[in-house]
Amino acid sequence: MRVFDADRQEWAGDERETRFDGDQQMQAAKQGQVLRQAAVVLAVVGLCFLAWALGWKDEPQPAEEPGATQPTATDSWDGEGGSSAEPSAESSEETSAATPPPGYEVLQDSEGFRSAVPSGWERTGRPSQYGMAVVEYRSSDGSRRLQVFAVMETSPYASLQAAQLESRKLDGYEVITLEENTDAPRKAATHEYRADEVAGESQSFTRHVIDHRFEAEDGHLYAMVAYGSDADGSGDEQELLDTALRWFCPPDTQCAAPTE
Repeated sequence: MRVFDADRQEWAGDERETRFDGDQQMQAAKQGQVLRQAAVVLAVVGLCFLAWALGWKDEPQPAEEPGATQPTATDSWDGEGGSSAEPSAESSEETSAATPPPGYEVLQDSEGFRSAVPSGWERTGRPSQYGMAVVEYRSSDGSRRLQVFAVMETSPYASLQAAQLESRKLDGYEVITLEENTDAPRKAATHEYRADEVAGESQSFTRHVIDHRFEAEDGHLYAMVAYGSDADGSGDEQELLDTALRWFCPPDTQCAAPTE
């Protein structure tokens, strides 16, 4: 059957259609072959890229540039975008450099406070109505001693005024000074005196006494009283008191070591 092909502007019959169908099949076969070849090429390229990538990953790292630094084992992350190194041996030595004078030792008393007293002194204690016991350190011959106790008055000076009323009863009492230490970093007052007898003592020589009362780091008031022989001058008692005060830390309180 012949029909008019408007696209080609010609008549087409069965033979023409058969030939046209054959041409289409040949073209389709050629296109399929081209696609298969392209797929093979892409597969080969992909395998080559994978082999190259694996080989690059195993290559050695480039050498470090001169001057570059790496974190040391002592560095630790500080949580704020930096690192904090452990203290060096030099800084640790500086922290622990403070030591008491020769012949003294730093002690942590069973009543909770820290202080420095002459090495080998005997310690005794007796109960107090103010909580902390009255602690006493005494030399082997009994001629020198240091008392440490808590006080409950409103100020160091008020406490010394009350104590002086009792000191006046001692034979040979002579006041050297009774004053408030206004230049001290915390409230403090000192009563220095001589007496021929001191309560609790049996020896009959004249004693030199420095009674120092002060506010400590915990905000409470304490007393340190240094006793010695007046014949030796005031230097021994002043050194005893100054050393004990310098190293004093009240109970349940963290205190830095004194600086040189």
